Amino acid sequence: MITKSYNRTYRPLQLLTYGFDYRIWKLNPFGFHLTNILFHLFNALLIYYLLCLLFGNNPVYGFGYMESQTIALPACRVASIMFLIHPIHTSVVSYISGRADLLACFFMLLSMIMFLKFIKLESIICYAFSLFFAALALLSRESALILFLFIALLLFLNNEKPKRYLYLLPFILLGLLYLGLRISVFGREGLVVHASLVPLFFRVINFFGIILRYLWLLIFPLDLHLCRTIPVINYLLDIRTLLVIVFVFFSIFILIKLRKNKLVVFSALWFIIGLTPVFAYMDAYAFFRELMMAESWLYVSSCGFFIIFAFCLNLKEKVIKRAAYGSIIIFWSFLTIVNNGYWKNDLILHENILEQSPESNYLRINLIQNYLNLGLYEDALAETKKFSAYYPDTGHLYLVWGEYYLALGKLDKAIENYKMALNKDRKIFYASQRLALCYKELGEPEKALEFILESIKTEPYCVSSLVLAGDLYSVKKDFLKADKYYYLALEIDPGDLSIKEKIKNAE
Repeated sequence: MITKSYNRTYRPLQLLTYGFDYRIWKLNPFGFHLTNILFHLFNALLIYYLLCLLFGNNPVYGFGYMESQTIALPACRVASIMFLIHPIHTSVVSYISGRADLLACFFMLLSMIMFLKFIKLESIICYAFSLFFAALALLSRESALILFLFIALLLFLNNEKPKRYLYLLPFILLGLLYLGLRISVFGREGLVVHASLVPLFFRVINFFGIILRYLWLLIFPLDLHLCRTIPVINYLLDIRTLLVIVFVFFSIFILIKLRKNKLVVFSALWFIIGLTPVFAYMDAYAFFRELMMAESWLYVSSCGFFIIFAFCLNLKEKVIKRAAYGSIIIFWSFLTIVNNGYWKNDLILHENILEQSPESNYLRINLIQNYLNLGLYEDALAETKKFSAYYPDTGHLYLVWGEYYLALGKLDKAIENYKMALNKDRKIFYASQRLALCYKELGEPEKALEFILESIKTEPYCVSSLVLAGDLYSVKKDFLKADKYYYLALEIDPGDLSIKEKIKNAE
């Protein structure tokens, strides 16, 4: 069930790869999953190559780390293998829509590798390729805007002179150009970020609290699921606040003590830089008293963790080292296989999410819709009552009740609840769309048009709303306006053959 406005994402390269998959595999999901797996494999190989360039013995590319602490190639391999098999990446690799993270990471790594070669070889061609891959990363996912921070980290690690940091400027300008493209596609809303509902001090506390939880999940990935939410920390005397403050001061103390160890500094800064987008979007659901903690946000950031983790296990005793490496890799691989079983279909996926996070989880709405689609009305009713306990007298609650009554064919009760949803929150465009559908079923096209146009005004990019508007105008024999909405829908989803058929019939 879609209950909110579509995200303003501009990821044309992700869509392009879907197009290639579709040409080869049509709608067979195997091919789409295969592409995701291949990109994940490539990313692990690129991480290994980058580590070898950074900390290996290569006299041309190596950073000349510290001779007494030169990193062995086997440990680099282990770090990349850990990245490859860790179960926390299931939500990126097994989820076809997670390809944006895979692509962004792939091109960001290529950009960093080419930039590293540039600052060692002074090759302008390498610099041009670094910028080119940076552009592709931005066209894959907006989180690639932080790439310039990773580039700055490479300069810092190489002890470059301040004037060399001017090489960051084209990367920053590239990010501004990307933002300009977003504006050209979405208008002024292309730069809109949700308003923060958490004061700055507690945003920082919650951010480091999420980092602490991420570290726990990386070490013990036992309860993974697609969309994780955690309660907001919103007062000073909360025991979680004290725990976070202790964690922050302990981390700062360790970094100060080990500041001369380039490996630790590099890995820790990589981990923090990779998580900076979390700070901006973690409180998207704060109005539900929950913070977002998506496991997919760890994809790029986790590289820093695996580097430190692998080299902490790089013991002198080969037998013990191999046993430690082997045990952890087998354990994580087993959990990855288990977690892939939760991606068989939407119902299993959402049941797993609610099983792991049973309390006030907003995604219960999606589980309710799955039950309704399968005709499991008793299960849907039970989940709706649970949702009512956490979100009483809210627009989304009335929307869920509307869906329940619509599935039962009780249009009058459905209309009543959809209207209540709109009274609570006019931005729930889906309620307006469903009201239009109900009135269409009741043979009242004028009322249906009133609500569908209101829905489109709130969310102009919803294809199903545009198609429904076209259908309603077709019923009224106003084919000119029907074509207008059909063509708008086709512009958003040019591959939908059913829309083309509707246009043909309207003509």
